Amino acid sequence: MTVAAMLASVGFVACTNNIDRPAEVSVNTISEQLAAVRDYVPLYAVIAHRGSTYWAPEETESAWRWAREMSADYLESDLQCSKDGVIIANHDDNLKRTTNIEAVFGSDVPATRLEFYESLGFSHDDAEEQLMRDRASFQPYYMQSYYYAELLMLDAGGWFDKSFAATRNGSFTDGHLHYSTGQYVSALQDQIAYASGKMLHRGDDGERVLPYRIKPEYQGKMLRQIWQAIADKGAYKDIYMDFLEYDFAGAYVADPQDTGHRPGIYLEFKEPHLNPENMEQRIYDILDLEGWNIITRPAEAEAFYVDGKVNVGHTNGKVILQTFSNDALSRAYAIFQGRVPMCYLLWLNTPPEPGDFALTTPDGYAQAINWALANGAHIIGPSIAGEPNNYDELNAPWQAQLIRRSGMLNHPYSFDTQEQMRRYVGTDAGDIAADGCFTNRSEISLQYMIDNGFRCRKDIPNPFHPGSTYDNSQAPESVPDAVQTLERLGYHLSTK
Repeated sequence: MTVAAMLASVGFVACTNNIDRPAEVSVNTISEQLAAVRDYVPLYAVIAHRGSTYWAPEETESAWRWAREMSADYLESDLQCSKDGVIIANHDDNLKRTTNIEAVFGSDVPATRLEFYESLGFSHDDAEEQLMRDRASFQPYYMQSYYYAELLMLDAGGWFDKSFAATRNGSFTDGHLHYSTGQYVSALQDQIAYASGKMLHRGDDGERVLPYRIKPEYQGKMLRQIWQAIADKGAYKDIYMDFLEYDFAGAYVADPQDTGHRPGIYLEFKEPHLNPENMEQRIYDILDLEGWNIITRPAEAEAFYVDGKVNVGHTNGKVILQTFSNDALSRAYAIFQGRVPMCYLLWLNTPPEPGDFALTTPDGYAQAINWALANGAHIIGPSIAGEPNNYDELNAPWQAQLIRRSGMLNHPYSFDTQEQMRRYVGTDAGDIAADGCFTNRSEISLQYMIDNGFRCRKDIPNPFHPGSTYDNSQAPESVPDAVQTLERLGYHLSTK
């Protein structure tokens, strides 16, 4: 049964309710087991949305290094998959907005694809045959149509500000593929490295150092044989050619500008149609390989802050998963089993799509919460109103009340202004409508948390454990200047 059918079978359809009576609506409460995992997450966490969409090109080295040095608690990303199975970070379903892919590759399979195959040792005829298969499944500008090495030929910074532009694009010369020099389309391993105090390993000309090779299991095979072997696995559709491996182990160096903050990472599963069927398992395996899977390697540290430094990345709260998709939530639950913090994001589709909850009614909103709890979620992430995004209001007081009654954390998105912080984090009446925030302006959100007593205190009332207090007194007491931090990291904005 599909998720949409499951929702319909239990009556998750449009409702009519009086929003003045949310207290009369029944909502489930979090289980003891899920509550224990919920408590892995620091209260009033500042989540650096895509690193930053304001100060640096989103989901790149520059944005995530900046967010780490600003002392954000989490580096947030949206995950998709390249043609060769690398998990990459990109919000949009295609790369046109955030790279120069149209100028570099145009709307066809990259002109260098044939040379790329031949450089790996495949015959011309074999490469030509595979190129025809590539064209048959090709979707211009979508991640799944490009090998990660090809994506590294792009400039992921110049669209944002000319100061972030690469000095050159990638090319194929002398029988070798050369990457661009600048900001890159990031891999999940990159994000983990930045959270761990590292930066990219680059050559003297600024080009990233990341060699690749054919996986041992496919060495000595023709491309036709590799394609068939991958297709027979049944989890990759007919698009993916997962036969390369990249040397991520040697891809990073210690960041000389690292000041010791260790944030966690907040990873979004996109709609399943954008990715292979084993996407969730792939992410589980990468977290495992990188030592960030708390299911197989529980953290020993418990303190979220130590001596004025963020320490979330050393705790069991180091990874939070998130999704808007009912299907992705269900699939992630099957893999992670509710043992890693998970956020169910809320968005109002217009017109409604099959399986949508009636989020503007108490009954519909409660049903969304109940669905999230039944599928291993610990956090609700509603959209908020206000400039500059003007999203639909899904965190009104009555909606926040339902989230609080469920015992789930409330992580609204996305904050850009002081006014939004005042409205949703601490109102004039003293109510708290958010337990953390996705923010494009970490400097604003962090300063607000400090100024209003949500950070750097040892006696904050804990709403999830009545009579107990929450201690984040070891959190950084000041917020660095945003521009000076960029400049310290070697970036220089020309437009702000």
